[in-house]
Amino acid sequence: MLAAGERAEDPDAWYRQGAAALAAAQAPQAEAALWQCLALAPGHASALHLLGKLRAGQGRPEQALELQRASLRADPQLGWNSFAAGELLAAAERWGEAAAALRAAAAALPQEAWIGIKARQAQGMDLSRLFGGLRLADGLSPEAYRVWTERFEAPWPVTAAPAAIRDDWWLDLAPDAVLQPGARAWLAEWLQRRLAEAAVAGAEPPDLIVPDEDRLDANGRRHDPWWKPGGVAESFWATPWLEGGALWRRSWLEQQTLGPPPASSDPEQQRLARWRWQLTALAREPRIETPGRILLRRRQDSADDPGRSPAHGAVLAEALAQAGEAGVTVTPAAPAAAGQATGPAGFRLAWPEPQDLTISVVVLSRDRPDLLAACLASVESSRGPVQLEWLLVDNGSRLEATAALLRHWQQRPGACCHCLEMDEPFHWSRLNNKAAAEARGNLLLFLNNDVEVPPALVAAGDGGWLTAMASQAGRPVIGCVGARLLYPPGNPAAGRIQHAGLLPGLGAGCEHPYRGLPAATTVHRGRAGWLSDWPAVTGACLLVRRALFEAVGGFESALPVEGNDVDFCLRLGALGHRHVVVPEATLWHAEAASRDPVASSTWAPAMALLRQRWPAAMGSTGLWWPAGSATDTPDGRPRELGGLGIP
Repeated sequence: MLAAGERAEDPDAWYRQGAAALAAAQAPQAEAALWQCLALAPGHASALHLLGKLRAGQGRPEQALELQRASLRADPQLGWNSFAAGELLAAAERWGEAAAALRAAAAALPQEAWIGIKARQAQGMDLSRLFGGLRLADGLSPEAYRVWTERFEAPWPVTAAPAAIRDDWWLDLAPDAVLQPGARAWLAEWLQRRLAEAAVAGAEPPDLIVPDEDRLDANGRRHDPWWKPGGVAESFWATPWLEGGALWRRSWLEQQTLGPPPASSDPEQQRLARWRWQLTALAREPRIETPGRILLRRRQDSADDPGRSPAHGAVLAEALAQAGEAGVTVTPAAPAAAGQATGPAGFRLAWPEPQDLTISVVVLSRDRPDLLAACLASVESSRGPVQLEWLLVDNGSRLEATAALLRHWQQRPGACCHCLEMDEPFHWSRLNNKAAAEARGNLLLFLNNDVEVPPALVAAGDGGWLTAMASQAGRPVIGCVGARLLYPPGNPAAGRIQHAGLLPGLGAGCEHPYRGLPAATTVHRGRAGWLSDWPAVTGACLLVRRALFEAVGGFESALPVEGNDVDFCLRLGALGHRHVVVPEATLWHAEAASRDPVASSTWAPAMALLRQRWPAAMGSTGLWWPAGSATDTPDGRPRELGGLGIP
């Protein structure tokens, strides 16, 4: 029945009655009213849309889709009919049509930003078919790379004759490296444009251009892409990336009194001379840029890479000693030695162990005695000769099991353990700062209670992971040292990377590069499995010199939960300190096991504060992330595949 005062011949009155009945889950009444509306106004777009929703709820998707299409013909700007059609098409896995319908809905309903996200997801599912169902979030497989080269790689310029690179630039190529067809013309145009931009801005031009590269297999097929970061010192030492080739500015080389590498008739001696020359040139701190294009092809396997040769390792150790990094042991390593299963070799670097080493370990906990027990026992059992002072912050625990565990550790023979009662609202920065003020060790290790040392390192019992971190923390140039963290057994992402660094400007704010990739990933030359420096490391496992922590005032009290580790690292970075992640310290982290990050009310304000305080760092991934890789996802996929929603 119509409401009082409404006319039976008014189609909108019947539509309102139908909409009200549908909202009240009165399907028969809703259907009758909507059909009455359409009898009076066959082109009533909103009534057709609601009837389509009714049919979908009745499990009749084909009829539902026809009704939504009829609604679209009547009013393509309604918006919700496009959205409903998109959802029906997505349920039928007709992803291309679904993406088009959802894009139309997003355009008609600009206030509903979430519809645009669904449109990109549908587009990603449609595009994912090109990759044979392979998940790009698992890393770029050879098959996926082939699809990228055929369908997504930007075209090369077509020229009648090869373009000449300016005379002021010297292209240094390895004997087995060649420029891609068309790459010389592209590079000449890019360089001309880049130099013009620098002149307009009154900025100095780059001194070194680092091209990305891939390889040709025995059948001439391209594989093994390597998108490279910029001037990231520890990453370069572990996996040197100038061997294939680089473009050097001649005038800068002349200013540095650097001629070309000395020639030798012996191939091995020539490679060593070139490697020594590269290290000498890099020590002069050239301005480095990466165009973000696969410009080079290596015609052979990786046998000529510096990481394969002990002689190259000796040259690197010598160069590090000359730069003030004395006593570094450089060992050529197969990938498995750095936590990799396949991929290119590199160097493992070990700094001298610091003397009189005592680490104060700060752990915050509120109940969850199961997590805390595993954390304490695994670290204590794997510490080897390293002396530990435990500072356990009890943040208002209520369980008797927690109290018993803390008493056990305080009374444990040989353990230096202090329990600090801080029954107050959780505030990560304030609690850690209070505990650090009580510390006596020369190094501070901030450790989440859901971090655990894996059984293999516990069985070794030699403290190797701790001394590897401490050796880095002892270097004057280093600020914070982080561990590589994997999701533990029992987690849906078990064995995958949770943390291998922290990068402002990546993802929605500050993302963990390579998060979610398999531990043995070879993305970016397997960088997640080698020593690397980053703008920040996670506070879940962060080692820093106590004197350095005190000098900058500890963690920021305005950041109670998220972002405090990033801000702390950026403050140290502004003073000239680098931060590294040590692959020898590969631990487990049951991320957020003791709290729910989805329910966090502090994340958005934290990101806003970081963007206000560190606009440059938060606005760009800088030299740490390859220019050729997408910045909306941590999996390192090519830039052209970013923003498309491809899973």
